[in-house]
Amino acid sequence: MLRTLGISLMLAALLAMPAAAAPSEHEEAVARLAAELGALDADASLGGLARLERLQARQALAEARDARRRDREHKLALAGVRIETARLAAEAELLADQAAQLDRERDQIMIEASRLEAERARRESERLRLQALAREEALQRELEMAEADRAAAVEAAEAETAQARKLAAARAREAELARKEAELAAAIAADDIADAAPPPARREGGKQVYTLAGNAFGSGSGSASLTAEAQASLRALAGLLSGGGKVTIEGHTDSQGADDANRALSQRRADAVRRVLEEAGVAGSRMRATGKGESAPVAYNPSARGRALNRRVEVIVN
Repeated sequence: MLRTLGISLMLAALLAMPAAAAPSEHEEAVARLAAELGALDADASLGGLARLERLQARQALAEARDARRRDREHKLALAGVRIETARLAAEAELLADQAAQLDRERDQIMIEASRLEAERARRESERLRLQALAREEALQRELEMAEADRAAAVEAAEAETAQARKLAAARAREAELARKEAELAAAIAADDIADAAPPPARREGGKQVYTLAGNAFGSGSGSASLTAEAQASLRALAGLLSGGGKVTIEGHTDSQGADDANRALSQRRADAVRRVLEEAGVAGSRMRATGKGESAPVAYNPSARGRALNRRVEVIVN
């Protein structure tokens, strides 16, 4: 601003010079304007800008240098204006270039910011994807572990069940062997019993019912092995059954214990009676053995005497 004011004052002084100025003053004024233009050309920040205005300033300065005496003041003033115009134009171009550069830098910053934001979003998306993948893998591992535990539990349960079955089978074989040994021992002992009587009998309609009491079996509430006395009594009964007819053997228990267990025990006892009768000569095709359990009591179960009467095997002859 001060520079512009100084140039304006200089131009005003030039215009105020008398018409008959000395040539040396004119040359000094031209030299000052040439120095102004040279300073503009030497300004590195403004170099190469406002080329048209600089050309016009040089032309105006040349015209002022060669002007006739009466045109010198006017030409000098015009040259000064041209030089100042060139400077202002160069500065305006510089400002425009700087603004354009700032715009480019701003655009670049925005592009970079967008790129960084996109990169940040991509990384966040990747982080979330990896987290989801990690959760999925953890869940898969948990499922696999649960499946492995389940399979191991099933395998262990199957092994335990198989072992239990083997143990139960072994115990059943042992029980069967023990039963057979007891029956064999009782059978041998029964051979020494002379004049054994058949079980007590009664008539029910057209049927003859022989009743073998519960004490006919070995010690223990769950025993199905006949005593020697019971076997001898059944052998005597077999002699009475040689005539023919159907024979039904029914096993009965008292009400103590579970229904299924009582039914199974009564069946085993009925089968034991059937075996002795068959071994004694009664045809197996004539006989049918069935376990009734506690379903057909003949006495009052809550009393000990009643329960003893209910524990029986009946041989029914048609």
